[in-house]
Amino acid sequence: MKACRQSGASLVVTLVMLVIMSLGAIGLVRSIDTSLMVASNLAFRESAVLASDAGTEAAINWLSPLITTTDLAANQEAEGYYANVSDGMDISGMAGASAKVAIDWDDTKCKGSTAPVCQQPAAALTTTNAGNSVRYIIHRLCRTAGSPNGATNNCLMYQVGLAASLKKSQISYGAASIFSSTASVYYRITVRVRGPRNTTVFTQTLIHF
Repeated sequence: MKACRQSGASLVVTLVMLVIMSLGAIGLVRSIDTSLMVASNLAFRESAVLASDAGTEAAINWLSPLITTTDLAANQEAEGYYANVSDGMDISGMAGASAKVAIDWDDTKCKGSTAPVCQQPAAALTTTNAGNSVRYIIHRLCRTAGSPNGATNNCLMYQVGLAASLKKSQISYGAASIFSSTASVYYRITVRVRGPRNTTVFTQTLIHF
């Protein structure tokens, strides 16, 4: 009788340990699954960030031949170009009540947005092998359209500094700061990449010519 009691107690302890080990195994599997999911999401995001370079390059290639013309003084909405930038812009496309400008990334005419202005980005580039869809929109950093040198306009400009007087390989502290009389306007390129698993990445680049 005594031996049977000891055997029954061992069975109970074994079952308890088995349950504990099973719970530990389940927790380990879930932890591994979560880690794999996080690593996978990071990989998709990194792929989308790299794909955004193609959008920036395409925007620069479109701008380059037009810099010496007057075409950039006016909006070219079909090309995703705007000659001025407005306050209250929400680049996500899901502008809230306080936003004044939304961007129609998905060609829905800013459906779901309460912003009074809906701007159109350029057409999507060819989808990458990784499944990323890339679109861009360009804003000239001016308050209004028209000439950047207009009396009523205000643009963010880049000016090149002229060579100051040098003394022993050092810039003379007594030399006045002199800038070139010509200046170039800054342009902001906003790129959105939509990839697998609803991965969405936005990048912005400031350029001047």
